[in-house]
Amino acid sequence: MKRILLLLAAVTLVTYACTKEEAVIPTDPGADGPFLASTSPANKNAVLEDFTGVRCQFCPDGHDRAKAMETANPGKVVVIAVNAGQYATPASGWPNFTSDFGDAIRLQTNLTGYPAGTINRRVFAGMSQSPGGTAMGRGNWSNAGSQVMAEASPVNLGASSTFDAATRKVTVKVDMYYTADESVANYLNVAFLESGQVGKQSNTSGTVTDYVHNNILRHLITGQWGEAIETTKTKTGTKITKVYTYTVPANYHDNAATDINKCDIAVFVTRGAGGTGEILTGIKVKAK
Repeated sequence: MKRILLLLAAVTLVTYACTKEEAVIPTDPGADGPFLASTSPANKNAVLEDFTGVRCQFCPDGHDRAKAMETANPGKVVVIAVNAGQYATPASGWPNFTSDFGDAIRLQTNLTGYPAGTINRRVFAGMSQSPGGTAMGRGNWSNAGSQVMAEASPVNLGASSTFDAATRKVTVKVDMYYTADESVANYLNVAFLESGQVGKQSNTSGTVTDYVHNNILRHLITGQWGEAIETTKTKTGTKITKVYTYTVPANYHDNAATDINKCDIAVFVTRGAGGTGEILTGIKVKAK
């Protein structure tokens, strides 16, 4: 009888352990393969949305500063070039790098001049172009980015991407791991970026005809403000896997052919109702 009781106790313990793990670490059905997000606490990455335009003479300096941030912080800075507003509006003889999403992103920043940038869509005291706005002049980007990168992130991200040349379909797997509870709504955003487009660009000396445009926001695969993550899953220890597909056009707005080898996937998570709030962290991976 004693051996039977011990056996029943062991079975009960194993059953409880399995049930508890499934409750604490639910995983969405998705793609096969290893889980890509780190399960160790980590700091946030900086996401710089660079509001730019081909006819903005000071914007190349903004591009240079964004590149310098990336170089100084490998793997910790995600640059998204949002071509929107008066300097990016399509005009004869100039390349069109606008998207269906850029103007809505621009309008929530309260920017007053170009180039402007937001770091993780946050308001930084004393740095905003306008009171309460997230947009900052290029001289403040690095400082704001350093502040973000020194903070602990409540969620870690991992991602991979594959491209089918025959169908031009890109498949993106995103893994999320929460290292802290998030009680406010979170939204997952997946952006398709293109680099290496050569075309005209104004600068302080005139017009450059063979300027190389990089990190161009082409499409938001998860929609304007991302996909909502169920609040029951934004808890410490939760793993989430999402898979998305997107058919890449041969080119955008009659620009030169899109080279998938020069494209990237940016992934970031926002906090706040409607998905328009602060970016918690982000990563970037090659589209191919």
